[in-house]
Amino acid sequence: MHEVIDISELRKSAANDPAALIPAFCKTVADILASLPLEEVPGKIAEQLPSLLSCPDLLTAKQRSLSGDDYEKHEIFLCPHDDFSVLAVIWPAGIHSPIHDHQTWCTFGVLEGEIQETIYRAADASPDCCEADAVSSTHHVAGSVAHMPVNASNIHCMHNPGTTPAISIHIYGGNSSKLGANVDKIYTVRT
Repeated sequence: MHEVIDISELRKSAANDPAALIPAFCKTVADILASLPLEEVPGKIAEQLPSLLSCPDLLTAKQRSLSGDDYEKHEIFLCPHDDFSVLAVIWPAGIHSPIHDHQTWCTFGVLEGEIQETIYRAADASPDCCEADAVSSTHHVAGSVAHMPVNASNIHCMHNPGTTPAISIHIYGGNSSKLGANVDKIYTVRT
């Protein structure tokens, strides 16, 4: 069994080298995946993510960039075994993602700004159903962390309600460059 490293200690030792945090965090994620049942992985990663989010110089200028009006994803790390991906998502002010479900599990946290997440439930159990009802809404601020369960419906919408761009860090199961957008289905609100 692999030892899971608490990166908060590594954060202290890497205070002068923020780039050292990402490899340490990714090693911790790999150890979590190797040592725990998959159902426990997103929650355990969520316990480790705040230490990464507390580093203001975590991302390079390129990883913080926006090239248009839509939200943009930047790869931070792709596991060489295709087990997980770490991405920075840059959200322009006011933008909404589509209401969507993911192909894989996800843990995310807000590095800068704010994100309003609305959780939905499919309007009916039919596999062809593309309508959803809002169930709850959570306002995530810098340092907030959330995760979605494995093998469950994870229908949600992300929105930057702020007046400046927001940045979130996402850890997804699988290789994001092979999975693409990691979206299983797009939904509309049931009328």
